[in-house]
Amino acid sequence: MNNKNNDRIRTLLSKYYEGNTTLGEEKELISFFCQNSISEEFSPVKKQFELLHKARSLTIPGETLENSIIDTVMAYELMANRHQKKRTLNHYMIAASVALLVGISSIWIYTAQKKQPHDTFTDPKLAYIETQNALLLISHKLNKGIEPLTQIEKINTGKNQLKNLGKMDESLEMLNLVSFVNKSSNIKK
Repeated sequence: MNNKNNDRIRTLLSKYYEGNTTLGEEKELISFFCQNSISEEFSPVKKQFELLHKARSLTIPGETLENSIIDTVMAYELMANRHQKKRTLNHYMIAASVALLVGISSIWIYTAQKKQPHDTFTDPKLAYIETQNALLLISHKLNKGIEPLTQIEKINTGKNQLKNLGKMDESLEMLNLVSFVNKSSNIKK
């Protein structure tokens, strides 16, 4: 009998895990697993069905749960509406920014096309002569600005004389070294 019972439980368990059991079959499984003594083969599943039995025996007050669910749904809808309003406002702000950029860029392009330079000379020879005159004037002004820089060579001659003073400094240092050596040799005597 026990072996037949175990076969029946195995069959019900496979149906249960496939989701094909009836409520009566589930009650049969729960009553089997809530017994104190079951075979070791079914011990890993025992705790699952004991918890299922306890969960079915819990009573949940209907109105409190229903009110709790309704309050949660209402709070979620309020939050969703706020986010929706923010999104809509953000979309309008982005659209306005794009429209403003398009307007400003089109005005800028229009004015840039209007201000393109036009030729002032119809004869290329006259334009060439006028360009030569402008370049000669620039050259004259630059040469006039370079004249004071010719005095820089005088500064370089003074610099060369200062190099001779450097050589003199080196010689004095050598003399100081010689006198120090001379003094130290007199101390030893």
